Amino acid sequence: MKTPRILQRYLGGVLLLSVLLTAAPVRGQGSIDEYWTNSLTAMNNEEWAKAHSYLEKAVNTYGARAMTLFGPKFGWFYYHKGYCELKLQKYAEAKKSFEDCYKKFPNGEAAQTGNNDNISFNLYHKKSLLKWGEAAQGAEEYEEAIRMYKKFIDERDRTRDKYERGAFFINMAICHFKLFKIPQGIENLETAIKNKETFPTPDEGIMAGFQTMVQAVIEKKDEQAFMDFLRKNRADITLEPFQMHKFATVFMKLAADALEADMDRSAWELYALVPSNIASIEDVEARKETLGNLTRPIKDGSKILDSKGLAEDLEALKAAQRSGNPHEVVALAATAYIHEQNRNVRGAFAAYEQLELYYDKSKKREDYLYNLVRTSSVIGEVLTTEKYGSRFLKTFPGSKYEESVRSMMLTSLFFEGEYAKCIEVATIMIDKLPKPSKQHDICLHVLGGSKYYTGVYDEAQPLLDQHVEEYPKSDFKMAALYFQGSNLSRLQYWSKAASLLDAFLTTYPSPRENIYLPFALFDRANCHYAEDEMDPALEKLNRLETEFPTTEIMDMAYNLKGNVLQTLLNFDEAEKYYLKALELAERRENRIVSGESLYYLVGILGAEKRDKEENPRVKDAVPYYDKFWKEYGNESPYKAQVAVAGVHALSTVGRADEALERLQGVISELAQIQGAFGLEEAINSYTKAYLKEKSADELKDHYYKFPGIDAENKAAQALLRIAIIGVFEEATKKASKERDEPLKLKADATIKVLFEDLKNDFQPKTLTNYILVRVGDYLREKTAAPRLALPYYEEVAGREDQSYRFPALFGIADVLGSSDNNAENDKAIASLERIAADAPDKEQKEKALYRICTILAQKGDWSKCTERCKEYLDREKNYRKFGSFVSFLLAQSYDERGMSEDALRAYNNVYAAYAGHILVSAPAVKRVMEITWKRGNTAAPPEKSDQQVAYEFGWGYIDSTRRIVLQMTKEEKALWEAVEALVLQYEDDPGTKKMEEIIKEKKASR
Repeated sequence: MKTPRILQRYLGGVLLLSVLLTAAPVRGQGSIDEYWTNSLTAMNNEEWAKAHSYLEKAVNTYGARAMTLFGPKFGWFYYHKGYCELKLQKYAEAKKSFEDCYKKFPNGEAAQTGNNDNISFNLYHKKSLLKWGEAAQGAEEYEEAIRMYKKFIDERDRTRDKYERGAFFINMAICHFKLFKIPQGIENLETAIKNKETFPTPDEGIMAGFQTMVQAVIEKKDEQAFMDFLRKNRADITLEPFQMHKFATVFMKLAADALEADMDRSAWELYALVPSNIASIEDVEARKETLGNLTRPIKDGSKILDSKGLAEDLEALKAAQRSGNPHEVVALAATAYIHEQNRNVRGAFAAYEQLELYYDKSKKREDYLYNLVRTSSVIGEVLTTEKYGSRFLKTFPGSKYEESVRSMMLTSLFFEGEYAKCIEVATIMIDKLPKPSKQHDICLHVLGGSKYYTGVYDEAQPLLDQHVEEYPKSDFKMAALYFQGSNLSRLQYWSKAASLLDAFLTTYPSPRENIYLPFALFDRANCHYAEDEMDPALEKLNRLETEFPTTEIMDMAYNLKGNVLQTLLNFDEAEKYYLKALELAERRENRIVSGESLYYLVGILGAEKRDKEENPRVKDAVPYYDKFWKEYGNESPYKAQVAVAGVHALSTVGRADEALERLQGVISELAQIQGAFGLEEAINSYTKAYLKEKSADELKDHYYKFPGIDAENKAAQALLRIAIIGVFEEATKKASKERDEPLKLKADATIKVLFEDLKNDFQPKTLTNYILVRVGDYLREKTAAPRLALPYYEEVAGREDQSYRFPALFGIADVLGSSDNNAENDKAIASLERIAADAPDKEQKEKALYRICTILAQKGDWSKCTERCKEYLDREKNYRKFGSFVSFLLAQSYDERGMSEDALRAYNNVYAAYAGHILVSAPAVKRVMEITWKRGNTAAPPEKSDQQVAYEFGWGYIDSTRRIVLQMTKEEKALWEAVEALVLQYEDDPGTKKMEEIIKEKKASR
């Protein structure tokens, strides 16, 4: 700021007059007049260094005798020398100059009273104290500065020593704050603020005092002092937008310092003071418009409006706006941070969303947009997460946050149930993520969980297993363990699923912590039911009913409980639970479960028999049948089952044609749906009903032209062919019983042609699981090329549809298990192990275990063969169908392992239990004879030697079974004759006593 010209003229006139009155030389080069004139001109031009040089020369030249030559008025040179030094920030020199002005050039008594107008007078004597304080303040000697300021106030001439009161109180406040005398500082600052209109106090000064105060409270951690000050003075601190923007950097710096000092409340308040750039632009434009064409500054109350300054401000503000980084961007970002520090994630989200909506050109937009996605995910704003996440991935491809954003989008989508979208995104991500990592953990969990929820169980299982194995401490551990066990139950791995679900229920028994508890109980009950464990199934279902009566799966649990009770032949209780399931499902508008309940009711009430007795309640099924078709039939997945289950009941009430017509319509409708559930059952039921009135040949013609099923519908056409095959298979059985060879030949020929048609005309992918297994079984059992069955079985095993999976697995195992290739044998055993562990049918389990034993024998793995044979023969399993063969294999396994005594006992057991079963008893007896003969123990009469025992044992077997030789098959007769030949061989041995002789001796002894 330039020195006011009125002051320049006043001071210059006084000094010039004084100088001219002195007797000392004043003209010429180096004169006092020259120093005065040159220094004054330089100061007027703000050339402080130049002015200082003239003033310094003056005091150096005249200073020693200045009081004598000029009197107190010479203090002018020292004061202005100090003033220039202040401007040049030479605070120590300035202090000395002001001190000399005050101490060396005091005004005399006459000057003090003003009695002599011509007397030499130092106008700056007392004012030098004020400037001395400013110099001390600049030198950071705050105690001295305060003393000088107070001394000035005490000594100044109130009429003559004018000063800027606002600046004075600001300086006093700053000095006190610098000394951490916060209350005194605030007192002075508030004085300046409250009187800013009358003093006046410049905004810059107030902000300087405010800044120093904040720095002091941060240093002393005295947050309360700041909050109290702000509560009292917020209105005075908050300037209008066109003024406030100048101090934005001050507030930003102070807020950052407060954050660093963990003074979050203070930081929050300071960031709140940062003005909006847009508001500042609008206010500056309004002020500029008010000035119109005026170029000179005008005063508006306490404000100075300057057209040029406003124009410069406007350009700066607009430039900041164009850059995308006005001050409020940082303020909003910091506000978001403070919100999160105080656990207000929703507040942080709001701040980040403001940044994205209004400041999308910010240099840190990538960080801000990432945090917007993150916070939206945390607060559960799923659609918002998806929206901004997609925007982020599109805007910042390859960003360091890319995978994290994808993970957050996944998590939000997953918890919202957007599983298809999760699978789409996670499939792209999964192979790109580092392992192990948080992102991979999330992605793996979401991908496996989404496939589980969408029923893609085959694909879900390896992902779920991998997640449990690789991330045992995952945040999603509980969910992962539940999904793993539950998914296995959907895949019908009943035994393994049961084990995992038991472990899950043991690990997480508390319903407060385990949200999956009722679902796990339901799944475990389902496993029990599948494995024919009805009592434990009821125990789990009773727990569900007692402990979780309002769970969302309760209607399904009622239906399952009805299934269990029906299996236990408790028909009345089963019916009650199906009705409870129906009532609850309808109340909850769960139409699928409602339809399922009606199907069970039609099935239990409309069955022809109840535990081998006539069912007295067949007609009671009809109302439920009608209700199903009226309310659920068009959309229910159980329409085929209900159509089938209701045929007998409707026939009983004279509505057989309606039932058959309904069934035909269902078949036609389901035939249009690829992989429709229940189609084969519907066709089989229709076949049975149709044959009551028509012949097999008529059925064949009808099925080749079935209404609503065209020739291109391969799946449905194949099912109809299979149904025809079934009819002719029954015809074959009937012809065999009646010894009608021509009819049998005709039926067999038809079957062969139909199967050949299926094999040649239909690709495996177009066939249903049921047909695939039938064709596979035919190729495996009825042709000389059983390996042709493998593609049919493998197609079933590879599908998500679990139906007929166990028969398919058995078919694969039977084909591979007949190979000489050990690797194929191992694959066969793996399939059979699956069946033995998880097949719902006991006969399937038994057959699988038996086949495992035979393949192990074929491989020569006799140790494992012994183990598995013992398992089969365990009484608790109650397996009997293949008991004779397994008993023989057990004996053979001991024999092959050189365990002769164990083998003898086992072979003897085979003979004792299955003497009439020549296929096992004959080779068992033969090995008993051979082992005993080879052992060769001798004995003195009346004891028998091993050779004699072996001979007599074989002779006894041949003698007791000779009566059934004519009934033996060729294979059986060959085995029997081998024993007979060995008996004759042993009989010819010289050491053997023939049975003829032994018999004679016995007769003679009588």
